[in-house]
Amino acid sequence: MPPEPENKKTSKESENSLLPPRNLRVSRGLFPWPLLLILCLSARLSAQEVVRLPAVEPLSPSPPGQLVSHPNSSSDILQSPGDIALSSSTTTAIPSDVRNGVFQKVLFDATWLAAGKSDGLGINDMELQTIFAIPCPKRESPLVITPGFGTQYLQSPRNVDLPPRLYTGYLDLRWMSQVTPTVGLDLAITPGVYSDFEQSSDKAFRLTGHAAAAWTWTDKMKVILGAAYLDRPDCGVLPIGGVIWTPRADLKFDLVFPHPRIARRIDGGLSTGDVTQDWVYVAGEFAGDAWAIRRSDGTDDQVVLSDYRLIVGVERKVLGSLSARIEAGYVFGRRIRYSSDTPEDWPPDTVLLRGGLTY
Repeated sequence: MPPEPENKKTSKESENSLLPPRNLRVSRGLFPWPLLLILCLSARLSAQEVVRLPAVEPLSPSPPGQLVSHPNSSSDILQSPGDIALSSSTTTAIPSDVRNGVFQKVLFDATWLAAGKSDGLGINDMELQTIFAIPCPKRESPLVITPGFGTQYLQSPRNVDLPPRLYTGYLDLRWMSQVTPTVGLDLAITPGVYSDFEQSSDKAFRLTGHAAAAWTWTDKMKVILGAAYLDRPDCGVLPIGGVIWTPRADLKFDLVFPHPRIARRIDGGLSTGDVTQDWVYVAGEFAGDAWAIRRSDGTDDQVVLSDYRLIVGVERKVLGSLSARIEAGYVFGRRIRYSSDTPEDWPPDTVLLRGGLTY
């Protein structure tokens, strides 16, 4: 009988190499098909490419302070998932300051308001936030999850009954989506506890949030319209509205109530993709919040501290590393109000210093 061709032998050896060892073979009826399916799926999943999550914040600096539900400011509305001007001919892009994975940023702010005279209200405010993001349902429509905690140390006037410290803890759940090439949505709901941790009333828990839409009028201008729910005794619903105009890469007008801002880049660069950017800005804030407290006579109450602020700031934004800003401001229209019949108080105007770090 003539010898078997070499290519045929090689084919048989390949077939035999795919078979399990003789002592591991099983009958057809007992072959572990579910196990084989799991192994195939695992191999497929491990081969998939890890996608990049959307940026939580734009590369250009956002003004400090709280909008209405933590931790947003009005010019942040729909600046993520892309700090770009969308038109009918463009598609959503992933900004360059995105981080791979769920973790996006950690932020720390420290604010000092001078007490001044004996009738002044001094405040030392510190706040820490950590920002996470997950695709919902895709990376261009992220769910941004931000737990945060803040403490306010008060130096209150002698004739005003305030606790020495106020605490704020919250979980901000924010969803953003570019529903059409020109219209985007920004929705947020924020359950939180606002208290001196001494009282026992249910007013310590508040549910805030906002809903806003951005319409891209031109490649350089967006129109913002929406409303915020504060769940505060002094202000239940606050309108959100204005325009965001970027005439060129180094100049931006965020003329949106309640936190307008004008920013100018000062490092000479023009590209928004630069690793380091230096900005100077002027901003306005409608600041304040409400806390459940225990009065000195043992009764439970709720106090609202509110004011208006004009701020000048400088920020260095470093892509993928530590960014920092420092600000000085003038605080006016200050007001202390209670839910009870206690007369309100108007502390005198004061100055503000604030520093912030972002990583």
